[in-house]
Amino acid sequence: MKEDSAANSRDLLLESPGSNLDEFVDDAEPREHRRRRHKRHQHHPRNQRETAEITIDISIANCEDSVKFCSRSEAICASLLQQFVPHFDVQQGVTFQVPIGADRNGNTIAVDFLVDGVLFEYHPVRFFQSRKRFGDFSSREEYRSYAKVFHALNADKRAFFHEAMRSRLTLNYYNRRRAILDQHPLFRRTELIVATSPEEFYERVIKRFGKGYPKTVERFLKMFEELMQTLPA
Repeated sequence: MKEDSAANSRDLLLESPGSNLDEFVDDAEPREHRRRRHKRHQHHPRNQRETAEITIDISIANCEDSVKFCSRSEAICASLLQQFVPHFDVQQGVTFQVPIGADRNGNTIAVDFLVDGVLFEYHPVRFFQSRKRFGDFSSREEYRSYAKVFHALNADKRAFFHEAMRSRLTLNYYNRRRAILDQHPLFRRTELIVATSPEEFYERVIKRFGKGYPKTVERFLKMFEELMQTLPA
């Protein structure tokens, strides 16, 4: 039954290893860039750190491999889709992490989910910087320009500027994905939904394709939060 499948999925989430927290961060203030000295280890190769993954074993027809989630948000969305969308199952490469192309290095580009013939991507906007990237900004220069203007504004104007930049980065992300899909022989006419928050996930996906879902967004957000808290940090 749908309820049993969702319950089993949630139980298995509790036993999963650590995951990426980036999907839940929408920093209102950009972080200052600081140079740090890093110790060199002669006996350890560079880029030795592995990407954390949540591995969940789910019995799925026509799918022998376990499903691998690279972030907690993916695992939560998968659990809620299985619980509320009739006949939805997480199948690697079919309904989850659907390949749509490859980057310049030959790495596969994939969309998170395929729900009732519609591609769905859960992608909270990233404003923070890390060692390898600058959030959803296209370059270091674009990030620094945003940070410079942001810190020069007062509190009221900061909120407006931040929201405007959030809308711009969301549209840029959607357009990049749409451009890839438009070149794909199978998905060029397929609708794409990008949700940047649990609220948008509820409004654009769960209410459209789901049944028996919470009738208020507040209740849905509580379920989303509960799943986020039960997963290991």
